[in-house]
Amino acid sequence: MKQENMPKADFVVSILLMCFGVWIVIHSLQMPRFKEVGANPFSVPGIVPGILGTVIFILSLVVFIRSLTRKGYWLGLNRQTLKNFFQEISLQRMLLTIFICIVYGILMVGSLNYYLATFIFVLVFLILFQLLGSEDITARGKLLMLSVLQAVLVAGIVGAVFRYLFLVDLP
Repeated sequence: MKQENMPKADFVVSILLMCFGVWIVIHSLQMPRFKEVGANPFSVPGIVPGILGTVIFILSLVVFIRSLTRKGYWLGLNRQTLKNFFQEISLQRMLLTIFICIVYGILMVGSLNYYLATFIFVLVFLILFQLLGSEDITARGKLLMLSVLQAVLVAGIVGAVFRYLFLVDLP
């Protein structure tokens, strides 16, 4: 993204993040507080999400104010700017990333073994963003082998950390 467009991007993203922070705080306040069993107020389940939501809101408010001082509110939307926006490779990569993450989180985790789902997710991600950008056939072979190795390691290590260190039952 061009440097002159950053205040506009900051303006839009900060509004989205402020809404997200408020949403987190609202949901953290709705979590149980366990007053009836005499729980310490600092050990309730919603305290960490509430703090994180508040921090997200405050920091996005700072970015919002900074974007206002840099006239980021003047988006200058017209047909050409929208066309240029949707043709940017960075937007296409971001949308592809969101799509891959949604497929992983909604369709794969829970219906496939966690390790297999994570392996496929990492491998597909690496192939799409590393391998397809390489022109050299020798480099592609090496990248494919490294991608498979990385996918195996990530799936194994992340799964082991959650299962044995955090004691989370994986699907």
